[in-house]
Amino acid sequence: MQRLFFSFFLFCVACTTVVAQTATETNLLRLLRTQPPDTGRVRLLNALCYELHDNAPTRALRYGEQSVALARSIQDQQGLLRGLLNLGSCYANLADGPYALELQQEALQLARQLNDSDGIVRSYASMGGVYHERNDTAAALLNYRRALELAYQPGVRVRTQLMLFGNLGNLYFYLRRRPEGLVFIRRALQLSRRTGDRAGESLYLADLGSFYLQMDQLETAEGLLRQAVTLVESLKSHRFEAGHLELLATVLLVKGELDEAEELTRRALGLARRINYQERVLDAYNLMAEINASRSQFEQAFEWQSRFRDLNDSLNSRSRVQTLTALQTRFETAEKESQIRQLMERSRSAQQRTRALWGTIAALLLGLGGVGLLYVKLRRSRAALAANHRFLEEASRELRQLAASKDRLYAIVAHDLRGPVTSFAGVTELIDFYLKRGDEQGLRRLPDLVRQSAHQLNHLLDNLLNWAVSQTGELAFRPERLSVDDLLSQVGQLYANTAEAKQLTLAFGASEELAVWADAHMTQTVLRNLVGNALKFTPPGGTICLSAEALPGSGVRLSVTDTGPGMEPAQVAALLTDSGPSAPLRRGPRSGTGLGLLLCRAFMQRQGGSLDIRSTPGQGTTVAITLPAARTGG
Repeated sequence: MQRLFFSFFLFCVACTTVVAQTATETNLLRLLRTQPPDTGRVRLLNALCYELHDNAPTRALRYGEQSVALARSIQDQQGLLRGLLNLGSCYANLADGPYALELQQEALQLARQLNDSDGIVRSYASMGGVYHERNDTAAALLNYRRALELAYQPGVRVRTQLMLFGNLGNLYFYLRRRPEGLVFIRRALQLSRRTGDRAGESLYLADLGSFYLQMDQLETAEGLLRQAVTLVESLKSHRFEAGHLELLATVLLVKGELDEAEELTRRALGLARRINYQERVLDAYNLMAEINASRSQFEQAFEWQSRFRDLNDSLNSRSRVQTLTALQTRFETAEKESQIRQLMERSRSAQQRTRALWGTIAALLLGLGGVGLLYVKLRRSRAALAANHRFLEEASRELRQLAASKDRLYAIVAHDLRGPVTSFAGVTELIDFYLKRGDEQGLRRLPDLVRQSAHQLNHLLDNLLNWAVSQTGELAFRPERLSVDDLLSQVGQLYANTAEAKQLTLAFGASEELAVWADAHMTQTVLRNLVGNALKFTPPGGTICLSAEALPGSGVRLSVTDTGPGMEPAQVAALLTDSGPSAPLRRGPRSGTGLGLLLCRAFMQRQGGSLDIRSTPGQGTTVAITLPAARTGG
């Protein structure tokens, strides 16, 4: 049941189901056929991309790419700004978060140049959405707050304000800061009512209803959701109506009103099937299974749960294929651009040689007086050929590096996904084993095993994505002054629940005046990996200490010390000398593929810092990173 809450929060953000062509899309395509390549065509392409970016992001991509290319060629800055923002939303919906952030950063810089308040707010809000989707809540909240500072500036559209308030409210609720979440959702509700946006009003009423459902205030939740359903029924918006009906059915299920809950769920299922909205179909299957289980109709519940499992596997497979396809497309695009540059250089070289040859013939006809001129031209031609040769060698080297990076990425995906997937398969075997034995206690332990495997898989995928981005050179390095106390507090808050669950003590020790000059995202990723490893290998009752100290000169050392089993010197040496994800796997008290540590070393090298490991068997391990100290007043 908890799954419905989170899927509803992303209701207007992520939906990759391909639906039938809408009337709006048909009209825009008809206008596009006769529109010349000018600013009007850029606006039409942007409108098409925006119309499709939620429901069919793959189809929307080609319109967004065409819009950006045309806007650049005719120097339409406003059209380019909207195109970059729409294209970034497409890639975000296709799970290519790094490239989406790159496009949104470019849009932010352009919006600042144009002094476009709406573009600035939408850029920050879009980046916040990408970071929230990647569970980087600190970065998401930072970008949302920057957007909020400008949200009431002249020129900011109501649509942009609604997106910001709604997303910010959902983030605060996700962080369990419920009073703040309610403030922003109510602000979005008031704005939609003031502007006559009935679809928005129904959406934010449903959001409020889902919040009160989580707070177990069922009567308030039911009243709000019934208002949302009444509003959306008159709008004929089947996507919104299906979601509202499922939430209302969830409330009724919790209250024990099973007949009406089943009726509403079947209505939602019919609407979702009519528009091929598979995510809502999946939620309806899950609700029907719980309704039948509540009636002790276990055979019907098992049938609905089987439908849920089959459809969920299908949707997860499609999502993974889309993510890998997006990465492969990025690699292939870069390779083709490199080949095009080589062909253009070869063409220019051929033209230069042709001109040199005609010059030589003319010099011969002029007689002995042209010999000197011919000699000079030959030397120039030789120098040009040497320069072209050096360029071709450099281009070939870049192509080989690109191919090697792609091969490394595929090797990482093939190797590192095998373990977590095998873990999930083992859970299914345990289910069958416990069912045959009738072991109820064993079955109750299975959710913890599933959550543990899911957390491991999520952490591994985040490391894989960061490693791929760092190897392709797409991860921008943006150093700034960072408070060491804030860095340690953030990572401590992130793992507080995990530490409590394992009966571990998290200790902190850092002066409030200490600050480093580093990239926030890279440094947070390194600290998360180090603390995550310490949690993994420290036995219950142990302690993990996060500390920092200023070094002589201009450096700051941040240390993560655990009371785990420690490592042999040979194993420490192997950890510090592995050169890539294809290095041999380690075995022992701290074993694994080493991708997290490899990513940490790469990020530290990128920032001009270092990483060191000190460990004694039976006495724990200390992993320390050294970063440049921030300048005073910087």
